[in-house]
Amino acid sequence: MDLGIKGRRALLLASSQGLGYASAHALASEGVDVAISGSDLGRAADAAERIASETGAKACALAGDVSDPGNMNVLAEQAAAALGGTIDILINNHGGPPVGPALEMKEADLIEHFVRMVVSITRITRLLVPAMAAQRWGRVLTIASSGVIQPIPNMVLSNTLRGATVNFMKTLAGEVAKDGVTVNVLVPGSIRTGRTIETNTANAARRGIPVEQMTAEREQGLLGGRYGDPAEFGAMAAFLCGQQAGYCTGSVWRVDGGNIRSIV
Repeated sequence: MDLGIKGRRALLLASSQGLGYASAHALASEGVDVAISGSDLGRAADAAERIASETGAKACALAGDVSDPGNMNVLAEQAAAALGGTIDILINNHGGPPVGPALEMKEADLIEHFVRMVVSITRITRLLVPAMAAQRWGRVLTIASSGVIQPIPNMVLSNTLRGATVNFMKTLAGEVAKDGVTVNVLVPGSIRTGRTIETNTANAARRGIPVEQMTAEREQGLLGGRYGDPAEFGAMAAFLCGQQAGYCTGSVWRVDGGNIRSIV
């Protein structure tokens, strides 16, 4: 399917690996010029080189550390300059916070990751959306977690802070729908990424079992009997950024293999 977005320009946060990378690769495969950003510029440059080589699209690398919201102002300017014009597509993403139960959450961690996960993400969105609205076309897609629908045990920081971002995006969606800008949230379930390995390792340590056992137990418990592939997630991200998804906005979409138990 031709998604009708060839020649568009996209900025993707935390896209040098994992779900962000998969989304960038899928967009580039549709002819979108992509700016790959991350806290490690060298890793972002490697990712951009791979994407450009495999898709033929323009791909550039930028530093985009979400630990300081001021970096988002610089990133917005650099992305537009590197890609040669207004950013049409923004995909928000960031690394996950430390795992842990609710009663062990430290306020210092809550504040630190609020800045990373809420302040920086909402700032880059507010910086880029006005130009999208002015041209009457734009796509904002925020990668979240299944914890915004069904809280995940031992992940209180993620469950708490991602919920704030989702509600910001829902509010924004209603404000810019008439301007041709869609705002959606894409929720992964159990997909085989570095974050999945990290979480399994932490949970295995808490239980005192080998990480291989933890991983096998988790995978066997999934409805499809397997983890999702990042490329499956990237394909959905690209579709929601496509021309055909122009009437899809203000929603939380799932790529979870059916494992989230709720129906809404």
